[in-house]
Amino acid sequence: MAVMAVIAVLLSVAAVGIQNIDRGQATTSAAAVTEALFDEARSAAVGRGTRARLLIHNDLNDGDPEDRARFLTFMCVAVLTSDAEGNPGGQWEVITRGTSLPNGVYFSEKESEEVASKINVGKFGRMSIALPGDSRQAKQCIYYEFNSEGVCVDSDSNGAAPGAAVVLIGGARLRDEEEPRLRGNNKVGFVIWRNGRTSLFRNPEQIDNP
Repeated sequence: MAVMAVIAVLLSVAAVGIQNIDRGQATTSAAAVTEALFDEARSAAVGRGTRARLLIHNDLNDGDPEDRARFLTFMCVAVLTSDAEGNPGGQWEVITRGTSLPNGVYFSEKESEEVASKINVGKFGRMSIALPGDSRQAKQCIYYEFNSEGVCVDSDSNGAAPGAAVVLIGGARLRDEEEPRLRGNNKVGFVIWRNGRTSLFRNPEQIDNP
């Protein structure tokens, strides 16, 4: 009986450890996916000679299952269209099908803003746009913008240096709550610099004290 009890305890500890590893792998994977999407937005801006935005679904509507599933997890790229003479037309057009982060990983508005303020880089903006797979109505989105030179610019032109900060957290989001609740200290992030390169935060302490 004693041996069985010890085995049961060890199995419980192992199960918790495996769950933590899985969660860590999910956030790490999410960071890689998000970095790739930012690079895609930058490439679209430079390649098309226009402005491009990385969009993050931010329409808090838990009464709609699709909105609930996409909130702070669904990302896609949009570009500013041009008229026949090549002048900006003022219309934003989504050019990708969109990507969702791994289950249980969310973009954190609060922490992304906090890091951006601490290191004085640009902050995200907000806009309304129709997203892929949902033509019913425009959705509220957070966006990060690149100009035609591939520079990530501040949405408010408030004097912050070019660039941006992105923080992703592993956790859970309760119904009608905008900010997900962090599970443990499971978060990752990166900074996008003027030249489009990124610097990863190696551990959560770097995010808290960049």
